[in-house]
Parts: sequence; structure tokens; C-alpha cells
Amino acid sequence: MQFPLNIIVAVAISIICVSISFGLKLPSRYKKPFRLYSVSVNLVFIVFLLGFSLFFKTSLPNQGISLYYNGLAALYFLLVIPLGVTLILLFRKFVMNADIYLVSLKYVINIGAIVIISGIIALGYILFMLTFYGFAP
Repeated sequence: MQFPLNIIVAVAISIICVSISFGLKLPSRYKKPFRLYSVSVNLVFIVFLLGFSLFFKTSLPNQGISLYYNGLAALYFLLVIPLGVTLILLFRKFVMNADIYLVSLKYVINIGAIVIISGIIALGYILFMLTFYGFAP
């Protein structure tokens, strides 16, 4: 595993996540806690990867692999699931306030958005784990 490259990728992912969370038009009541959560989880993510890069330099490479995998999985869900749920809720609010005559069409659009965003989150999990855990079999 090449950790310096992974840290660069982690910083890029963190910048994208934080910029998306700062760009969302949330109600003022939720804006500050959501931004604070996003920044703190991204910092934990970067510190986690830095800690493991130092750990693997001083110990055998086979030690702690399961901890590394489980930590990456947990951090992915902490990073992406709140962001995905927030995007779904904001899109739902946008669609429900739109001037669409058929109420059933509003629900179909909402269900379609939920399916598409859930699929993107599931595909993103696979790509995230392959990026940081490795593409080796």
C-alpha cells in the first residue's frame, strides 16, 4: 500500500466533501452543526490515514489490516451517509415545493432520486474501499 498517495487522495476527497457541505443551502438552524460535523469527520479521516501510514512503517505490514479495513468502512459511512441523506431531504423539499400538478408525480420523482442517490452511495463505497484498501485480489 502506498500511503503517501492515499493521503493526497484523502485530502482531495475531504476538500470535495467539505466544499459540498459548505455549499448546501441548509436552514440556519442546521447549517453550523452540519458544517462542524463535516469538518470534524474529515479531519478524523485524514488523521486515521496518517496514523496508519506511521504505524505500518514501524511494524509488520500484516498487522492491523482488519482494523484498517473496518476503520475505512466506518469513516466512509460517517462521511457520505449524512451528506447523502441531506441531499435527499433538500431535493425532496425542492420537488414538493415545485409547481407540479400531479402529487403522484412528485412522489415518483422523490423515489427515483432516493434510488439514484442510494446507488451512487453504494457504488461510491466500493470505489472508496478499492482506492484506499487496494486493487489487489
